Amino acid sequence: MFRAGGPWLTGQETLKVGSYNALLQTKLEGEHGAYKASQETFESSHDVFRAAFPGGFAWEVLEVYSGPPTVAFKWRHWGVMEGPFKGHPPSHDTINSIGTCIAKVDEKLRITDLEVYYDPTQFLGQLTATPKSPDYGEYKPGAVSCPFMQRTPAS
Repeated sequence: MFRAGGPWLTGQETLKVGSYNALLQTKLEGEHGAYKASQETFESSHDVFRAAFPGGFAWEVLEVYSGPPTVAFKWRHWGVMEGPFKGHPPSHDTINSIGTCIAKVDEKLRITDLEVYYDPTQFLGQLTATPKSPDYGEYKPGAVSCPFMQRTPAS
């Protein structure tokens, strides 16, 4: 089971909606202005973040506070914003998201429950720090938004 500010999701439900949508869902009225998880699919959410972070979006454990069967730890998710995000041009800044997790594991150290705590508004604020530009339109399913994929073959 997985939860990040919203309802508990099974592993299958998390895979169906997509990890970004699961992490960015909210019970707040109107969701986040910069990203509406309820309006994104698994595919579109991954396209949006792959476009913003063409060099990758790393995840690392910073500190571990307790051992099994309940493991509490601090994590960092980061990457350089080298592509657009929802109409905002690339800032070329390192975008950081820092949070904590409580993971319950079984006797084989497989995660059975995972609770994620972090501030998605801080993360989304970094992605939307540059003013929107008409040169970087909104993601539309089937549209190529990654600037590296817009290259034409050499003649």
